[in-house]
Amino acid sequence: MNKLLHIFTFSPVQGFISNSRRLSDLYHSSLLLSTLTENLMKVIKDLNTEIIYPVLVENGQGLANYPNRIVFLADKCICEDVIKNFQELWEGIYETILRKVLDEVGISKEEKEKIEEQARLHLENYFRAYCECTNYEEAKKWKEKLKQNLGKDYDDYAVAYDWTERKLGSLKSQKPYEPLMDAYTYNEGKYPDGCTLCGERVHLAVDWEKFKESLQDSIKHYLKEGEKLCGVCLVKRFAFYCLVRQTFPSVHDVANAKFKEELKDFEQNYKDRASDLKSLLQQYMGEEKPRDHLWEYNAELFDIEELERIKREEEDLSLGIDDLIRELRWIYNNELLSKPSKNYFAIIISDGDSMGDWLGLNSKIRKEKLERAFHEKFSKALSNYAKEIKSLESKEKFGLRIVYAGGDDVLAVADLREFLDFAEKLNPTFKNKVGKDASVSAGIVIGHQKDNLAYLLNEAGKAEKKAKSVEGKSAFCITVIPRGGGPVSFWAKWGEFLSLFKDTIEYFEKEIIGDRTAYDIREIVDKFEASKEKPMEIVLALLRGMLKRRVDKNKLKEHLGKEKRVFIEEYLQELRKLLEISDLENLANLFYTARFVAKERREKKHETVGANT
Repeated sequence: MNKLLHIFTFSPVQGFISNSRRLSDLYHSSLLLSTLTENLMKVIKDLNTEIIYPVLVENGQGLANYPNRIVFLADKCICEDVIKNFQELWEGIYETILRKVLDEVGISKEEKEKIEEQARLHLENYFRAYCECTNYEEAKKWKEKLKQNLGKDYDDYAVAYDWTERKLGSLKSQKPYEPLMDAYTYNEGKYPDGCTLCGERVHLAVDWEKFKESLQDSIKHYLKEGEKLCGVCLVKRFAFYCLVRQTFPSVHDVANAKFKEELKDFEQNYKDRASDLKSLLQQYMGEEKPRDHLWEYNAELFDIEELERIKREEEDLSLGIDDLIRELRWIYNNELLSKPSKNYFAIIISDGDSMGDWLGLNSKIRKEKLERAFHEKFSKALSNYAKEIKSLESKEKFGLRIVYAGGDDVLAVADLREFLDFAEKLNPTFKNKVGKDASVSAGIVIGHQKDNLAYLLNEAGKAEKKAKSVEGKSAFCITVIPRGGGPVSFWAKWGEFLSLFKDTIEYFEKEIIGDRTAYDIREIVDKFEASKEKPMEIVLALLRGMLKRRVDKNKLKEHLGKEKRVFIEEYLQELRKLLEISDLENLANLFYTARFVAKERREKKHETVGANT
């Protein structure tokens, strides 16, 4: 092989993304990292190189579809140049954001300079870039050693890739200690506390209450009351200044996606009321003119309880809020529009199974030699998969938003109507694009919109890890986290078991089986808690008796058109299959998680909102 194979990567990535308080933080963090990779790829391409992975997509801005990794060929070692270019690109991004934010705040020049200095201290060495390459002599020696030890004559590309990966892994394992000497103070010598978002660095030494009040009205709402950010988190929060400026829905918007869709009908059917409501929202938001559509506003602004909370905490806004609350009460009481009453949403994280094996020397999955042609084909397949996943998102609906789709990794948020239909498409789409032996596993967490987002992301990661632990993988794990309760997880293989989960949700939702069923099954499972064996037939017999009591034959006939006895026996056959691959605890969790989703999906009965009209 005449050219030198290079592999570039940078870190930290997970921490940068997961330390997010809002979905917009999460999205812009992901997009910022993807943009860094994209811009570096363009620089590398101009250095007379051939990029193998990832595929550079034209007009890719707006979709976070690039991983933190680049594989390319060059005539000579250009590792130092690539790392230098990466550092310059990162510096250009954070300098642009800092400058534009500080241009929007009315504080003294001296204060701005101090903020810039401290922020640079946090930012300049935040990312650590790594790049390694393998020259001809190294590849030759490694090829001879592989042949001697394994008795195989590998392709030159495979040898170079394997050795470069090993060198890169060794380089990344070195963790030099670099203390951050941050001695900045504010308010006459006061040392700042930790950043309220990440907690990894101190917050910028500035009076944050004064800082927020001094911001231009157009961006003031990007800082929440009490937030005090470090330089890194400030850049993440205002990352839209160097990206294509895009809005990303809040967790409240995602949870209430159906409400946002109903706003479209309301706007069309009640034009005068919609116009009045837009004017009130414009007044409350302090905007120069109302937005084009009601659904462009956060669903939280239509929540009377939330508005009353804000009114109690911010007395200066009471007049504008009173008018808005009065109008919303009238609309809800006259049933022109349903309230935004949903609180739970889903986070879906997935990635490919055994991806290292696909590019390993002795792959059990790959059916052909590891050559450059295969790697390029594989890269293109992953790029096509990301495009296909992104295409599942519709701007006309609000129930699904893709945060990141790059390579084999996907991160998305969805409401409880859409999340399973989306998750169900992940594995077959991956197989279709990459190969029939390819598969993905996914972790899904259902959490409350007031839960800490970083906590929910961590739980989604745990769910994905559980799915990855299933033998043969190609699995999913769904975790529900009730408000004030602990996580409960159900796991299984894709296919018939996801269908079983969806069917069980439907049975609860349509009241074919009563809500009490979940507790009945927990009691059955608890009886065998101390048993070392799984008494399958006894458990199934107890389930049969319980279902005879809990299945509503009238609802069953109305919705499924089945006889009760036939339905129970068919359902028990599906439950038997689940018990054959998992334990009794997982069976109980199937019913608990399905009931939870069904209960949250149900439409709440209309209630008159207050009496003060």
